[in-house]
Parts: sequence; C-alpha cells; structure tokens
Amino acid sequence: MPVSWVLPQQQLALLGRWSDVTGRKFCLVPCLLMSAVGYLTMGFSYTLTILMFSRSITGMFKQSQSISRSMLSDITSADQRCRVYGRFNSLSSVGFILGPLVSSTIIQYEGGFYIVSCLCGSIFILNAVLMWFILPTTAPTKKKPSQYNGVTNIIASFKHLNWTKLWDIFLVNFFSGFSVMLFRSNSDMIFMDRFGTTKQHMSYLTSYTAVVSALCGFVSGWIAAKYQNNYRLYQHMVCGLFVALVALTLVVDFWMYILVLALLSFVTTNLRVASASLLVQRGGAEGVGAVMGLGDTVMSVARMLSPLLSGMALEISSSGPPLMGSVMAGIAVTLIILRSQTKLHQE
Repeated sequence: MPVSWVLPQQQLALLGRWSDVTGRKFCLVPCLLMSAVGYLTMGFSYTLTILMFSRSITGMFKQSQSISRSMLSDITSADQRCRVYGRFNSLSSVGFILGPLVSSTIIQYEGGFYIVSCLCGSIFILNAVLMWFILPTTAPTKKKPSQYNGVTNIIASFKHLNWTKLWDIFLVNFFSGFSVMLFRSNSDMIFMDRFGTTKQHMSYLTSYTAVVSALCGFVSGWIAAKYQNNYRLYQHMVCGLFVALVALTLVVDFWMYILVLALLSFVTTNLRVASASLLVQRGGAEGVGAVMGLGDTVMSVARMLSPLLSGMALEISSSGPPLMGSVMAGIAVTLIILRSQTKLHQE
C-alpha cells in the first residue's frame, strides 16, 4: 500500500482551504517545490526509512491538480466549467500516456530509478518557476482571511461549508471512486490471468485507456452542454459505472473486454467532470479550495483501502475485484436513487 496514501488525509483538505485563504498561487508554488523535494529525496533513497520519508513528503504536497481545478473554477463561468475541466483532464491524461513509456525506457538502464526520480523532481521545479512568473497574483477567495490564521482555525472554518448540499456528493464519490480503484488496483493481474497477456501488452493497454480518457475529456463539455444539468449527468454516469463494472465481471471475450474498458474510461472521465462542477456549484465561491481538497481526501481514503481489499478478492477469483467494485458502484446508485426520492418528497 503506497505510503503517500496512508498519510493523514486531512492534509489535502487543509491545503485546499489554505489556497482559499492565501490565494492559489501562493499555495500551488510551495506544493510544487515540496513535491520536487520528495522526488529528489526518493532518488537518493538507499534505505526503506528514507524512501518512506520521501513518499510522505510527496503524499502531503503533491496536490497540484486539486489546486489547479480550484484556480480554474475562479476564472471560468458556470456554463463553461465542464468544458474547461474536461480539457484539463485530457491534458492530464497525456501525462499518463507519455509517463509510463518514458520511465519504462529509462528504468532499464543502470541507475534508471535515480534518473527517473531526479527527472520528476526537476520537472516539478520547472513547473514551480513557470507558475511563479506566469500566474497572476489573485486575491484570496475568503473575505476575511485574518479569521483563519493558524491550522486550528483553518480546520474550524470547515464547519461553515454547506454540508447539507455536499454530503451526498462526497458519499457517492467515495463509493464510485472506490469501485473503480478496486478494479484498477489489480487490473494488470486480472488481464494477464484471463487472457495470458504480457507486461508489454499491459503498457499498451494503459496507454490505450489514457488515450480514450483524453479524447473523452475533449467532448465532456459538449456532453454537459447537452444535458444542461450537472446532477442529471452525474446520476447517469454513476449508473454507467455500475453497468461497466458488471460487464467487466462477466465478459470473457478479449475484444469485448477492450470495448468495455473504453466505456469505463468514458464514464469515469465524465463523472470526474460532473462531480467537480457540482462540488464547486454547491460549495460556493468562497469554499472552492476547501471543497476540492475534501473531495481529494475522500478519494485518497478510497485509494488507501482499495489495494488491500482488491488483493483479497483477487486471491479468490480474477473476477473478484470487478465484482466487488460492482457492489460498491451499486451502493452509489442506491444512494443516488434514495437522495433523488428525498428531494422529490421535500419539493
């Protein structure tokens, strides 16, 4: 289980609220620099203790995507938000396409791990420098940042969030994210066990799913515009997630499995976009960073639990992880239905 996932998950939410109080730029740049420190330390790790320490630094401060989404929400209108988030996710997917290909090539040479770690650290430093000079200095979104000086006061400020509008999204996000991670934690072993593929084939499969996600990101804005209702889009994508995971449990044909993986990438990409838009919409302008940070905290808890439970399910059957994921997605669908009925009765 990765060390960076087992850290106190409150750190992510704290960084989000910190960006509300100090401004996005003054939170993003230090996070990028500390992430660089984590990767550079990893390159010089010759003991398990140093490796764990380096992963701890990375786990606490590698929150650039969450802060970036908060920044994008500050500068985009509500009707353009899904389109912008979709393109942002597409560009992020490019990293998942190129990263494994580059690192798998370098790691084969002597000292490859050191080179990859130093390269990652250098990229983070370059990003920090670019962000410092390129990003404008914006005012904090909190009207009275002096009220939130100190970690204790920042934590206390979370009680001012509108939890009655947020709790269902956080809960559904947990179960839907958990369901996907249960499958993806051991997807390589599932694929190799069912179809006898090699690790090289798995690298191609990773790039394939990343390409599909990138393409889906570019059309997610168009899909959201057609729906004109983020919550309805969110509901349908959660249901689509359940269908995709059930199909991955039952499918035995190779090419049908590849097709269902494309469906899973489509659903998860649009689900992330709809979820982020809903959180910003319900959290309000002054709590964007905190809400985004809490959203990442929820997903980090799911990441922490999924490898263990997925491995236990895989010991029983190669269909175990997607089957368990289907159950978690089914819970998410049930929550969506119950919440919709509650709102209908209230109206």
